[in-house]
Amino acid sequence: MTDLQARIVMLGCLVTAGAALAVTILISRMASDAGAPMIWFLGAVLAGSGLAQLVLAQVLGQGQDMRPMLVFALGAGALLAGPTALGYLAVSHVGAGYISMTFAFPILLTWALARLIGLEGADRRRTLAVGLGLIGGLIIATSKLTQLPSDATLWLLAATAMPVVIAGGNIFRSRYWPKGARPLTLSGLTLLMGGLACVPVAALMDGSPAALWHEGALRHLLGVDIAVFVIQYIAFFQLQRLGGPVTLSLLGPVAALTGAAGALWIFAEPLPQGFLLAGLLVGTGVMLMLMRRRPAPEAA
Repeated sequence: MTDLQARIVMLGCLVTAGAALAVTILISRMASDAGAPMIWFLGAVLAGSGLAQLVLAQVLGQGQDMRPMLVFALGAGALLAGPTALGYLAVSHVGAGYISMTFAFPILLTWALARLIGLEGADRRRTLAVGLGLIGGLIIATSKLTQLPSDATLWLLAATAMPVVIAGGNIFRSRYWPKGARPLTLSGLTLLMGGLACVPVAALMDGSPAALWHEGALRHLLGVDIAVFVIQYIAFFQLQRLGGPVTLSLLGPVAALTGAAGALWIFAEPLPQGFLLAGLLVGTGVMLMLMRRRPAPEAA
């Protein structure tokens, strides 16, 4: 794969994963409105999409011995399930639009952590890209903050804590990616482990999962969400492999913008002020992050 082809693939994966992430947030709001036991719902989605990807890996001839990946998948699965569970619990209190917009923040935290531990070198262009993406996210998040009811403060804090764990997960996956692991198998195993991690929490908080198969609307939402998760995480792990943790975190602002627009369309949640300006800033940041670095001139 040439450098240009890799960047086209990264751009496609970025848009796909970011848009799919926004769709899963909107589905979580629908599931909450339908009375779903939310942690059971999340666990079923993660486990179902993980199993689907593992089957797909076998069909495509990309199956691998998963035993060397188990420790990584347990850690990555927990770091995936934790913030997602916070979002699923908070979505009915703060809205799908705000949950979407919290995903604009991991970009800065991921970049800062990556610089701190040496995964990212100094690069003014990438620094500018991160800054533009962060400013775009701040514009829509601060605007949305003024629209939330006062009794949503605790849920607001829970939702705002999500980016910290997400950034840690981005770094963990890049730093400890198992040698020779293929993205499809690794993605499926990580999702499956994340689903299993939800089980004890769901049993404690939600009680019985019976509503998931007794309610026809929830069964349909579950099936759609599993399909979207499969698409999202195929793109997600491919993007992580090709672009690293900071490029991966750019899907957050993409999800923030897409989710805010979707929340307006589906749930009539008001669109934040400055939405168009934020979109321009995020789009510029994405293009700067994906631009090829110019090689240094050779000495004469």
